[in-house]
Parts: sequence; C-alpha cells; structure tokens
Amino acid sequence: MPFSYGYEMDTGTGVGHLVVPPLLSTKLTIASGNNTSKWVFVGTRKEILDWMREHSQVELENGLFKPTSFHTHTELVIDLQYYIDSEQSYMNYAKSFFVSDYDVERVRVEIRPRIESKDRITECLCRTVIKSGTKLGDIVDDLEAEWNAPAKSYYQQTVDVFTEAPPPTHVLSADPPSSIQVGTDQ
Repeated sequence: MPFSYGYEMDTGTGVGHLVVPPLLSTKLTIASGNNTSKWVFVGTRKEILDWMREHSQVELENGLFKPTSFHTHTELVIDLQYYIDSEQSYMNYAKSFFVSDYDVERVRVEIRPRIESKDRITECLCRTVIKSGTKLGDIVDDLEAEWNAPAKSYYQQTVDVFTEAPPPTHVLSADPPSSIQVGTDQ
C-alpha cells in the first residue's frame, strides 16, 4: 500500500477510508462532531515526516471555538499507532518482533481532537498533545525525535500490556486551564 493521507470517513462497518481534500489549504480543521474528526497518515515515519516538512505552513486547528465547560479541551492529539500491513513479507513480519526497522515499518498517524474518554481506549506507540493553531513546521522536528527514539523491548511492551500502562505522552504545547478550583477543607 502506498503512502496515503486524508480525512478518515467512517463507513458503517467501523473501517474508514481516507478522503483527500481536492484543494489542500493552509489550515486543517479537525472537529469532533462531523466528517472531519480525524486526519490520518499511513506510511513509513520518514514519508510522513517528509510530507509534514513539505507542508510546514499548514496549521492544525480544532473546530471548537471556545471551551464551554471545564472538561472541554481545544488541544489536538497526534497518535503514532501500529499498522498491520497486509503487503509486508513474512521475513519482515517475523523480524519486527525483535527489532524495529523504521525505514520499512509502516505506521498510522492519527490527528484528532483531544477527548479524554477516547484517549484512554486508543492504543498507540506515542502520543503528542498540541494546542490548536500549531503549524506542522513548528512540531515536525520534535515529532521526529520522539518517533525515532529507540523502541521499548519486547519484554517491556508485554509488561505494559498486562499492567495497562498508558502510552508515552509528550505535551509540546497546550492551552492553560480555563478555571482553577481550590478546595477549602475545614
């Protein structure tokens, strides 16, 4: 499967397909309540980072105008996820259990609004939180450093699965809290 990207549109079966906008503007608006709820890349880490560098002026924007409650976030989440590649050779599949080869290993990168209930159930290799309005050029070097860091050992990954450890989360930029409540215990 070649490198692909676009808004993921859900079909009724839960398996989505990617729709590339005909005219890619300088702003990707991602909203949680409509067909633009996720921007997805499928490819190698290098292909995805190269695309981000070529489109460094593109701004990532959450479709929410202003948080209406304390529990509403305007940040975006960038999840680096495993991708099961049906075109992968048996040799590369077996090798992937022992060593990560970032040059050929295909991944899925999902950009979506930050929703804590969804964040808890979404499995990923690495999660990055950014504020709405961030340009790809501002974060691409940080993403490259995180995505190309040495992978966890097979043993550590197994321990994480059984202990339900959360994925590593990196906050590059975030919005300040809209209110702070201080408890007064008497």
